[in-house]
Amino acid sequence: MPLLALLSCTKQTKVSKNPLDYISEKTSIPIDRATEPFTRTQQFLDGNLYWWNSDRETITVIDLQQKKVIKSIPLERDGPNGLGKPYGFFVHSPDSIYIPTMAYKFQLINSEGKLINSYDYFEETPRGQYVLGMTRYSNMIFEYKDQLVFQLSTLRMLKPNELDDSSLQEYAPLLSFDMKTGLFYPFPFRIPSSILNPINELSFRLAFSNNEALLLHSQSNKLFQINVNKSTSQEIYLRTDLVKKFSNEYFLRDKNSFSIDDNMRVSYKIAENFGIAYDSFNKMIYRFGWPGEEIPEEADPMQYSATPPFFIISIYDDEDYSLLQEFTLPRNTYLAHHYFVNEKGLNLFPMHPDNPEFNEDEMVIHTFDFSSLKK
Repeated sequence: MPLLALLSCTKQTKVSKNPLDYISEKTSIPIDRATEPFTRTQQFLDGNLYWWNSDRETITVIDLQQKKVIKSIPLERDGPNGLGKPYGFFVHSPDSIYIPTMAYKFQLINSEGKLINSYDYFEETPRGQYVLGMTRYSNMIFEYKDQLVFQLSTLRMLKPNELDDSSLQEYAPLLSFDMKTGLFYPFPFRIPSSILNPINELSFRLAFSNNEALLLHSQSNKLFQINVNKSTSQEIYLRTDLVKKFSNEYFLRDKNSFSIDDNMRVSYKIAENFGIAYDSFNKMIYRFGWPGEEIPEEADPMQYSATPPFFIISIYDDEDYSLLQEFTLPRNTYLAHHYFVNEKGLNLFPMHPDNPEFNEDEMVIHTFDFSSLKK
C-alpha cells in the first residue's frame, strides 16, 4: 500500500470541544403562524417531520427535503372525530397516527384527522398514570415489531413516605400495545429498590435501542437497560463531568408551604436529566442534561421551565456506555426537549425565544454529526 494511502487510512479526526464545530448542515424552512415555534412532541418519519401544535390542536407535516409544509392534520376534541385532550402522538405510518389522551385511551386517526379506532388502557394503570407521546422529557412511544412500547407517566406524585419497594412492585413502568389485537400488556420488569438510595422522585426518560428499552432516572446517573424479548435487565451508571448536582431537596420539601415560583426555583437549582435519545446509525446514546443553576430574580420561572437557557449533551458509546464527549450548548440558542435523530445525525433547533436570530416565520434545524467521536 502506498505511504500516502496508509496515512490517509490511519489519520485521526480531530476531536473538538466546541459543539458548534460538529454542525454539518443548517436547514431553514418557511412556516406561517399556523405552526407554533415551540412544541412538546415531534417525530421524524420517512423524510417528514411531524410537529404538534398543542394550542392550535393540529399536527404540521414538514417535508425536510423539499423544505416546506405539506399538510396540517386536525386533532378535534369533540364530535364524531373527537379525541378528547391529546397527550402527544405517535406516527406509525402517514395514514395511521396514535393519539394518547387524558381519558386513558389510545385514539387512532388517519392523515385527515378522522377517528378510526379507540383503545382503552385504564385497567393497566393501578395508580392512574397516563400514557404520553411527547418528546418533552423523552416520554416518547416506540415501535417494535407489531407493538408500540411506552412508559406510563411516573410515580412522581407519591410523597417520600409512600415511595418504597411495595410501590415499585406495583408499578410496571413499561407497557406494550399490540397493534394487531388492540390489547395492552405490561412488561414484567420492575424498577429495583436500588433506585430508593437515596430516596428521590420516581421519573424516567425513555429511549429504545434495537430490542432494548433504556430508562434513565431523571434525578441520578442510573440507567436501566431492559431487554424486551428476554425480560432481563441491568443497571448501568453513566459517567458525566457536567451533570452531577443531583439533590432530593425539591422532592423532600413541603411544596404546599411555598408558591409555585418558589418551588420551581428550587427545582431548577439542582441537576436533572431532560431526555435521552438513541442514534442507530452511529451507535451512540445522547443524554440531554440540566446541570442546575439559580434562576435569576428577574426571570419568570414558568418561562424558564418551558425554554431553559441551555442544556448539556453527553454522548455515550452504545456498546459499553463509555462517555465519548460532553458539550455545554451555547446559552439562549437551542430549544431544550426539541430533537430528532436521522441518518445525518442529531438535529437540534436554534429557535430559543431569547436567541437574537430567532424568527417566528421560519423553522431552523442544525444537524450535528458526532460520528468522528467513535473513530
